[in-house]
Amino acid sequence: MKKEYTVEELEKEIKSSKDSKHIRRVQAIKLRQQGYKVKDILKILSIVPNTYYSWQKKFQEEGLDGLKDIKIGCNKNARKFPDKPFEALYKEIDKMERHWTLRDMSDWIKENFNIYIQPKTIQKRLYRANFSWKTNRPSPYKGDPEKQDEFKKNFMKKWKR
Repeated sequence: MKKEYTVEELEKEIKSSKDSKHIRRVQAIKLRQQGYKVKDILKILSIVPNTYYSWQKKFQEEGLDGLKDIKIGCNKNARKFPDKPFEALYKEIDKMERHWTLRDMSDWIKENFNIYIQPKTIQKRLYRANFSWKTNRPSPYKGDPEKQDEFKKNFMKKWKR
């Protein structure tokens, strides 16, 4: 038999929890039990209807425990790519023989491993592998390199203590 929670029990759960996400989920349930309309709860907690209704469903099925560990953003059907192409790509990047774009990386993996991996996926894997992304900074194409070097030297002197 499913346990019914009072507003006081929900308040106690909110005060005892250290997880801010769990607290928000319990607050949504508590507000509904206090008689708030769903549209008001959405405004108060700045959430969308799908989020509220998924929390409510988990609460109805599993009680307070159902609100603790809700997995979000994980597509169970998402394609899993082998590590080998990424490891080989990391070695190529570390050689620093060329300038890489995400599209170049995707094409390189396609050529060498016959697997198409979207650039966004590559970007996420690079981030997880602690690679940083640097972009080119504009340089005046008509600028005099000697004057630029002189400016840099003088500029840095002004800002040093």
